[in-house]
Amino acid sequence: MTPERLHQIRALYEAVVELEPSAREAILDRDCRGDAEIRREVVRLLNAREHLPEWLSAPLLGPAGRVFDLIMNPAPGPAPSMEGRQLGGYQIVREIGHGGMGSVYLAERVDGAYRKQVAIKLVNPGSNSGEILERFRRERQILASLDHPNIARLIDGGSTEEGLPYFVMEYVQGQPIHRWADEHRLNVSQRLELFRGVCDAVRYAHQHLVVHRDLKPGNILVTADGTVKLLDFGIAKVVEPEQMGDLAETATMTRVMTPEYASPEQVKGDAITTLTDVYSLGVVLYELLTGHRPYRLRKAAMHEIARVILEEEPTRPSDVVATTEQRPEGEPVRPSVTPDTVSEVREGNPQRLRKRLKGDLDSILLTALRKEPSRRYSSVESLSDDLRRHLESRPVSAREDSVWYRVSRFVRRHPVGVAAGALIALSVAAGLLTVLWEMRIALEAGQQRLSGRAILAPQLALWVSLTPAAFGGVVFLTRAKLRRVGGALAGGMLFAATWFFKMRVDYAMGWWRTRFAETPDPLSLFSPTLMFLPLAIFGTLALLVSWRVARRFGWAGQAACIVAVAAFTIRDRIWWDTFMHMMTIKSGIVPLLADAALLGFAMALGQAVLRIVAGPAKGDALSRTD
Repeated sequence: MTPERLHQIRALYEAVVELEPSAREAILDRDCRGDAEIRREVVRLLNAREHLPEWLSAPLLGPAGRVFDLIMNPAPGPAPSMEGRQLGGYQIVREIGHGGMGSVYLAERVDGAYRKQVAIKLVNPGSNSGEILERFRRERQILASLDHPNIARLIDGGSTEEGLPYFVMEYVQGQPIHRWADEHRLNVSQRLELFRGVCDAVRYAHQHLVVHRDLKPGNILVTADGTVKLLDFGIAKVVEPEQMGDLAETATMTRVMTPEYASPEQVKGDAITTLTDVYSLGVVLYELLTGHRPYRLRKAAMHEIARVILEEEPTRPSDVVATTEQRPEGEPVRPSVTPDTVSEVREGNPQRLRKRLKGDLDSILLTALRKEPSRRYSSVESLSDDLRRHLESRPVSAREDSVWYRVSRFVRRHPVGVAAGALIALSVAAGLLTVLWEMRIALEAGQQRLSGRAILAPQLALWVSLTPAAFGGVVFLTRAKLRRVGGALAGGMLFAATWFFKMRVDYAMGWWRTRFAETPDPLSLFSPTLMFLPLAIFGTLALLVSWRVARRFGWAGQAACIVAVAAFTIRDRIWWDTFMHMMTIKSGIVPLLADAALLGFAMALGQAVLRIVAGPAKGDALSRTD
């Protein structure tokens, strides 16, 4: 039987195990959909549960006094009211929350020392599982170990007269994070800053070996002054159980979760790690930014919920904000979610919101929501760091890296400096073209009696002066490490030597001649020592660019770079013969292909040297990530 069918059987069994037989049959008829095998396995499990031997019903922990009796054998009738009752130095005012494990009450300090409102969490007297005590004790111990401004603080603890444990914690008067953000009409950037406070609290818990496992807006409150508070560690897991007692490992085997925010590994019952919280944070952030949840799970059977979470991919955030989600049946107070209602409390209009989410935030959210834990962010800190980079207009790790992407991020961070640099570059380019055009006019008019080397010297000096700036710019953009730059320089020098060899072959074969009778050899126009530097730098830059292309596209990228450099032979012909009128170059397919082959060989040789010195390009580390 496949794992998927096992998951369906388990989900369906859990959905019907507590129901009456008649209700079970109706759900089995509806959800099995004619699948006799799944129905047979679920019925077999139900029958086995009905005929458990008596010894399996006995408590494993032995007698636990009045507390265990109260939990395993609750008194009939409604639970007694706790309002007005005094626990330690605190008097209960009213109930403010209720869950499967316990109830939370607003209380006031009444011992006369000082006045303070607190929240008291108390085990429900009617709970019928001995595991509740262990989970409650573990939550109290976890809160005692956590001291962070964004985590509700534990103040005190004790037991009632009936022996029920309780603990006193900081009373957080606030709203769920998504509701608070909507009421205050926070834009996307403000929501991200608010959410980073949540990440900081979860990161702190992880550093103390605690995985929350139930992150959702209801457990993330925001106070009136905008402070985020993380609540409810009732189903948290301790990464190292020996620090919290022998039962901590057993407690983690129970699949207690909120399906809408549960990770795939929680649904499957796999091992829980800190990456589980990364996924749940991704769901919370998705809803905070888009007003939608990644999956629509309302009114779905348990096995259908499992299938959706395990198999379906979430819609891209920038696309989901353009959709309409109708009001679920039975929820008349919850309005339909439309592009206008979502954008109104975020960026003002749907087009602006889509543009704001498109790109970085799409990639960040979808990375956090990967089905496979190994493909998500490696930690909550990495997720928060990517959000910080996005807010600072820096490249984020979730997006595929490219030179264009890095340039666009750089331009966003430094628009004034880039504009000034572009004006300077245009001025230099205009000056360069003016000088070259005047040289061409002088050559055509025959007004220059200087030698070819003297005419070419200013142009050569200009290229040499520009090479350091070009070298620095390419090294910065490619983010090559020192060893990679050194390998590229070695390959670039070999490229320059091969270029000189090509020119010797061209002259010997009669393919290239200068238009100066006294210096027909093309190399005689150049100072070999001076010309070697710009050629070596050009080869170095071409190799660094080809490394980044190969790092992303593999050998196909390397081959494309070799072809691109080989095509420079066409540029050389146009430049020296047609534009500058300094060379006479023989036409024909053979000289053209020979020159292209030699340039391609020079590039391939340089790539080989680069690989020998610095290793393969695929997966190579960069010098920096920002």
